[in-house]
Amino acid sequence: MNLNNEEGKDNQKLFRAQKLALYWLLGLIYSGFIGLQLGRIQAIADFNYSLHEILYVPFNLAIFLVPVVFLIYLYHVIKYLRKRRRQKGNLKTKVKAIMVIISIIFIFSITNHQFHEVSTGGIFVLKQKLHEEGKYYLVFDDKKISVSVNEFQLVEVNQQYLVSFVWNSRSPNKGRLKTIEPFK
Repeated sequence: MNLNNEEGKDNQKLFRAQKLALYWLLGLIYSGFIGLQLGRIQAIADFNYSLHEILYVPFNLAIFLVPVVFLIYLYHVIKYLRKRRRQKGNLKTKVKAIMVIISIIFIFSITNHQFHEVSTGGIFVLKQKLHEEGKYYLVFDDKKISVSVNEFQLVEVNQQYLVSFVWNSRSPNKGRLKTIEPFK
């Protein structure tokens, strides 16, 4: 009886350590992601550039700490599963694990996509104006740049413009306009 009770206490300690490591891991990942998203907001940089830079601190910490905390978490999970043997987990635990995995995959895929964004600026000649499926596009440098109706109507083909736009290197033919001014 005493041996079984001691084994149950060990399992509880291992479970708590695993849970604590998971909370640290999730906290680092979510705070890093939120900091990265807030740091990308130009209005914050315009308001206070120091604040803008501080928002990247959680992301920079997460880059170095997440792998370490993930290894600690894996260590505790493996140790807990070995100690617990082949007992079935309950539905609530399985749903939590699936939600955590889905959210981590979602965060990493969004971050990976954003790391491939490129900002381009310069003087370009407007090659073409397109209106497709209710959306408006301007073609600069062989890239189809999404614009508003007003911007679409105010520009003329074969004219030079000072343009700034963002596009993704994974889909290099599409982008979105940031600024446009006539160039004389």
